[in-house]
Amino acid sequence: MTSSSILALVGRVLKKWSIFSLCLAFWSTAFAGDPLSPKRIITGKVTDNSTSEPLPGVNIVIEGTTVGTVTNAEGNYSLEVSKPDAVLVFSYVGYKLEKVAVADQSVINVQLFADDRRLDEVVVVGYGSQKKSDITGAISSIATKALKEVPVTNAPQMLQGRAAGVYVLNTSNKPGAGVSVQIRGRRSFNAGNDPLYVVDGIPISGGFNDINPGDIESMEILKDASATAIYGSRGANGVIIITTKRGKAGRVTVSYDTYIGTSRIFRYADLMNGEQFAEYKRESRRSVINPATGRPVYDDADPQADAKLFEAVELESIAQGHSTDWQRLMVRNGSLQNHELGISGGSENTRFNVAVGYFRDMGIIPGQDFNRYTTRINIDQTIGKHFKVGTSTLGSYSERNGEDVNPYGQGADFGALTENPLGKAYDENVDLIFLPTSDGLRSNPLSELVPGAVINKGTRFRLLTNLYGEAEILKGLKFRMNFAPDLTYNKKGDYRGRYTNVRRLGDPSASSREDFTLAYTWENILTYKKQFGQQHTLDFTGLYSLQTRRFEQSTINVTGLPVESFEYYNMGSASVINGVSSGYEKWGILSYMARINYAYDNRFLFTLTGRADGSSKFAEGKKWGYFPSAALAWNVTNEAFMANSPVFSNLKFRMSYGATGNEGILPYQTNGLLTRTQYDFDGGVAFGYRPSTIRNSDLRWETTKTFNVGIDFGIFNNRITGALEVYQSKTTDLLLPKLLPITSGFGSIISNVGSKRNQGIEFSVSTLNVTSKQPGGFEWSTDLNLFKNREEILELSQGKVDDIGNLRFIGQPALVYYDFVKTGIWQLGEESEAKQYGSAVGGIKVKDVNGNGVIDPADRQILGSDVPKLVGGMTHRFEYKGFDLSILTFARFGSMIQSPFHGSFRFLSGRVNQYNIDYWTRTNPTNAYPQPNSNQETPVYGSTLSYIDGSFTKIRNINLGYNFPVQIAQKLRMQSLRVYVSAQNPFVFSPYTAKYNGIDPEFPTTSTPPARTFLAGLNVKF
Repeated sequence: MTSSSILALVGRVLKKWSIFSLCLAFWSTAFAGDPLSPKRIITGKVTDNSTSEPLPGVNIVIEGTTVGTVTNAEGNYSLEVSKPDAVLVFSYVGYKLEKVAVADQSVINVQLFADDRRLDEVVVVGYGSQKKSDITGAISSIATKALKEVPVTNAPQMLQGRAAGVYVLNTSNKPGAGVSVQIRGRRSFNAGNDPLYVVDGIPISGGFNDINPGDIESMEILKDASATAIYGSRGANGVIIITTKRGKAGRVTVSYDTYIGTSRIFRYADLMNGEQFAEYKRESRRSVINPATGRPVYDDADPQADAKLFEAVELESIAQGHSTDWQRLMVRNGSLQNHELGISGGSENTRFNVAVGYFRDMGIIPGQDFNRYTTRINIDQTIGKHFKVGTSTLGSYSERNGEDVNPYGQGADFGALTENPLGKAYDENVDLIFLPTSDGLRSNPLSELVPGAVINKGTRFRLLTNLYGEAEILKGLKFRMNFAPDLTYNKKGDYRGRYTNVRRLGDPSASSREDFTLAYTWENILTYKKQFGQQHTLDFTGLYSLQTRRFEQSTINVTGLPVESFEYYNMGSASVINGVSSGYEKWGILSYMARINYAYDNRFLFTLTGRADGSSKFAEGKKWGYFPSAALAWNVTNEAFMANSPVFSNLKFRMSYGATGNEGILPYQTNGLLTRTQYDFDGGVAFGYRPSTIRNSDLRWETTKTFNVGIDFGIFNNRITGALEVYQSKTTDLLLPKLLPITSGFGSIISNVGSKRNQGIEFSVSTLNVTSKQPGGFEWSTDLNLFKNREEILELSQGKVDDIGNLRFIGQPALVYYDFVKTGIWQLGEESEAKQYGSAVGGIKVKDVNGNGVIDPADRQILGSDVPKLVGGMTHRFEYKGFDLSILTFARFGSMIQSPFHGSFRFLSGRVNQYNIDYWTRTNPTNAYPQPNSNQETPVYGSTLSYIDGSFTKIRNINLGYNFPVQIAQKLRMQSLRVYVSAQNPFVFSPYTAKYNGIDPEFPTTSTPPARTFLAGLNVKF
């Protein structure tokens, strides 16, 4: 090697060394800090803002560098910082990014806020979970924060107004009552329209009213066939997945949540007082001519007219100006209280979450109350690196009083709503008067409230358990087995004493009913997840499942108990046994399922699902149903041309098509059943058996095929997020009674006949209206959902022919109001025309639709339906310096209701009380309500008065809370402390209440009225 070449080599080495030195210097300056700056250790703890629970695995980096750390199992961290102007960046999946300037701090504790708009948030789907960005089906998710905003009696109420396409209505105002839940409308006539409920991965029967709402972590609603077909036989009406709270690795946390409150009647019925009732009764006699005198039965010129019409107690009340307000004597202020105690925590290998709860609702009607005791034990145990076992156990015991008692308004013949206001409730000694008037069918409704007079008590026990084991066979390949027994026991006892309207001084009666249900689900699930290269991801799920249910029940009914204190506990001593019965049912479903999720380059997503279900309810050769589905999605925001979009932070198009099934009929429909009958045998009574149903060996599954197109969007860095869904479903082979000639000896047979269609549109959007960069600054967000569903019958048992007898019409929803059209009241001067139509002046005038000069069945019209034209819910949330306010609104537009107050509730004779209505007289020629008439119990065409616009807007809940600063909570030896007040159902806006003086358009009833509830609550964590 020459000297020149050696020099050249040395030059190159020095040049490279200088470059290396410069790089090293830059690296040291940029990432190691200024060597002249003193280094400090920053420590702290990261917790969840809403729960104050520690967050393990939070990423913490110094802004502008790669220097960082993560929190440990208890949420603690330690990080060396050299620059005094350093900024720490805290990031965690599902939470908002948080930045904190170090300045002169050495301890920095941070609370992270959940971010529901994050696309990497994990959503629970059937038999697994997926990131939001990977979902191909129509799924709505309700997070923990939203679930906690409204204190509710039962878990299904948490769904109301929360998700597009989910229609939730109260079915009763009594304590402990449930709700009706429909997802994308009704599909079936006889096989049920309730969605399938899945609790911690296990499909259950009988709903989830028994679950303590406080135990629920999140709920997901699966709506289209791509999402629900994985449940095949049970998914036709949608699926609601409930996930309960589970333990997390970290310190043990004790939580106590409680609230107490009062409930008050929402609205009293606008009834006639004594004076108004007396005048109504007089008018009912003025309209009737006495044949003997040719003058009205009530003759105003007769000074003894009142004495001839009213009985002594009524005359006394008229003279004294007395009026008994039976409603206000019966209704009281109710009370509510709820207590939940939970313990959660564990290590990396063992995690647990245990809770107990107590709920009590004392209704506004005495004798109506509900008590529920709940327990929950969730344990997850990791064994080595490849095995996990665990359990989820939910226990519930409840007592419900007064479920079948309606002293407020029990039918038309009895109740506070119809009781004569001229009668008296108490005598001079303030003792109840059992018969306030001489009316032979009526008694004092307050006597039903005397302790021991009526006992109607239901007790319910339920134990739902899920035992699971999971093994990782190979990397990405897992096998899981679930075994979930579900045990339910119900008992209902009913006793009616002598001083009740049912017995009316007769011998006491009693009845008892018990039923026992044992169901279990056994599932074997195989999953495989694999990424091939950088662009291909495959996710496979396979299932083998068995589900069975056994039901037993027995009933006894007696009369003539010798001692009232026996109640319903010693019915063998009764003089008359009216009936004894028992029953038994058993059915099972065997299922196979496979699902493939494939993603290409995080842009194109494909889901293919197939499920086969065999049900014991169907005939041989017809037991199996097959339910495939497919879905495609395109993540447009992952395309290169969208990388720097200033508008869209998320844009995804989805499309799916698939089939689901429904087998929700009673067992043994494919068999010819027998029933006992009586006949004469040599002059004596003998018993035998006769066929009660016809065997149908062709009975098979109802099938619903659904097409869905959806768009998910996020705008301006997800300040605005939402989804738009358009769908159409067709249900065929409806399980429906097929009409038979009466000469066959049977009226109908359950068959697969007819079809229905549902189509609709859903829109949901969440907006972050105002946000603050400073912790504790003002924030305002809004969730809005709107949806419209059109339901129509395509075919019935006779093809495309209306079934008028069952009020089923081609092209119309399953439930319509079909009646004559009220056009007014016959007025003076229309005597001859009224007579032509079989009526008289003061009677209801209805439309002669076909113009044939008579009112006949052909004049009936479809007036409307209970299906609303638009349903929506809106939630506003405000946060500022520890304060939080949420307002939930629920609205329904364009539906019709049939009000019992305004139709069948009406009586023309003046025998019972009723609404303070605008009725026709010669001096008040109104077109609202007909003239009273003592010759008619109810008016001709009176049902036409009951059809009213059922639209309403309800402020469902207003919740105002305050989260105490962490420093104050810690001084009280707490992790977190929150207090709040809540008003439920404070306001309603509806034509039914404003124009017609109705009580509740959501559930128009003559039984228990709705109530407003005011609560004060406390959430504590230790």
